Amino acid sequence: MVSQEERLWGMLAHLLALLGGTWIAPLVVYLAYKDRSRFVAFHALQSFLFQLLMLAVVVGLGSVTAVVGFLTFGLGLIFFLPALLLVGVAELAYVTYAAIKAHNGEPFEYTLVGKVARRIVGL
Repeated sequence: MVSQEERLWGMLAHLLALLGGTWIAPLVVYLAYKDRSRFVAFHALQSFLFQLLMLAVVVGLGSVTAVVGFLTFGLGLIFFLPALLLVGVAELAYVTYAAIKAHNGEPFEYTLVGKVARRIVGL
């Protein structure tokens, strides 16, 4: 059974990333709990890996946006700026969903990074 404190820190590992903690806050939570709670460590590591993935996506899409915007004299921005906004909204929704699942003590695994986190934590 997962304790209330573990569920709280599992949730915070996700939400702190949204509140300006980017990948640093989940990493700090992971390092603090990696030997104390597999539940918290799993959620924090997932959040950390997901934030790194999102950083790569945003940097990549932002770079493409800048190049296309330059080459098309700004016309390419009509497509790429909404795409960047959509990525941000999708991240907000997905991280919020993960935080709710963690707070409820329910299993949750991010697509692409969940299995890696599970293997590292040993679940």
